Amino acid sequence: MWRHTIRANELGLWRATDGKLTALANVGPANPREFSEVTSTTDVLAPLANATGGDARRIADGSGISIPRVIAVRSGDTFKGDDWIGLKMRDASVVRGIGVLPVFAGLLGLLLLIGSLGATWAREGR
Repeated sequence: MWRHTIRANELGLWRATDGKLTALANVGPANPREFSEVTSTTDVLAPLANATGGDARRIADGSGISIPRVIAVRSGDTFKGDDWIGLKMRDASVVRGIGVLPVFAGLLGLLLLIGSLGATWAREGR
């Protein structure tokens, strides 16, 4: 029998081993709050979601899957509807334009392609 004490700086499941034997130790409460009620419900988040204009809903209710449309909402106080949910646009980034530059265009691309095929053929031929 061996005994040793180590100060644990984090809660959770700790493992101690000597290479052959392994022991597990739980640091923290025996029944943490997140495991006290594990039933899935929207009742916990519904008050917060409704107060901020959102919604807490199920996508599957036993009769099938009902996925709401997700749309972008620029302004307003409501971010939900019967068949849609909204995501507030923050305008954190703005795309001013997109520049496209072809890497292999025209005759230059054809010459590079033929040259690489020729080099591969020459190397494999040795």
